[in-house]
Amino acid sequence: MTVPETKSSYYSEGLLEEAVQENRRKLEQEPDNHLLRCSLANGLARLGQFNEAIAHYKKCIEASESAEYWNNLGKALLNAGQYQEAIEAFSQVLSRHQWPDAHFYRALAYRSLNQLDKANEELLEAIRINPKYREALNERAHILEALGRIEEALNEYKKVIALFFAEYQANEAEMYSYETSVLLDSNELVEELIRQLRRYIQKFPGFADGYYKLGQALEAKGLKNEAMMAFRRALEINPSYETARKCFWKR
Repeated sequence: MTVPETKSSYYSEGLLEEAVQENRRKLEQEPDNHLLRCSLANGLARLGQFNEAIAHYKKCIEASESAEYWNNLGKALLNAGQYQEAIEAFSQVLSRHQWPDAHFYRALAYRSLNQLDKANEELLEAIRINPKYREALNERAHILEALGRIEEALNEYKKVIALFFAEYQANEAEMYSYETSVLLDSNELVEELIRQLRRYIQKFPGFADGYYKLGQALEAKGLKNEAMMAFRRALEINPSYETARKCFWKR
């Protein structure tokens, strides 16, 4: 299980390695500096060196049992496949603060242990605290689908789509994290996606990616001619849009 990153790192892997080495050097001089140790652990976790990161996070907690340190430890344990220990770490977070992220990550741990009902309960709590928590809504849709609760799963996917477009229109959207194929495999979701995309391009007619995504959805719906028109419009707006070009000419 890899913890999803919501934002891109500011550092390349090479720069991260340099930062880790610098933190190691400083920590030798200040071994009791738990803030410096946490910075080192964060860098190690980003480099995928989870076992060493876990050891440093535990030392941080010995110095200061902050919710942030427990949360970081939980994520490292989750990435290392130590799911029960991760659940215990996130429980420590939640005993201090009701952070929706802690419920979300605890849900991921329960899912990895195939305890889907418990995962669903954690996701419901995360969404109760933050109703616009897209990752939690999307994960809950996956869980409900795995539990055979298809209609409920479709409703959660629809909420995710609606949130995505609402945030995009507010110019606050970041890179979206779920696979488009999840939507295109369901006729009901394709129809919802087409509806939202058509509304979106009415508001932002100069946005090539909106037409490209509309073309994908129309193609999945079997509306080939309309899809080609959408791909062509994307190319008219952005002649360098190679993905749209390939879709247009694959006829």
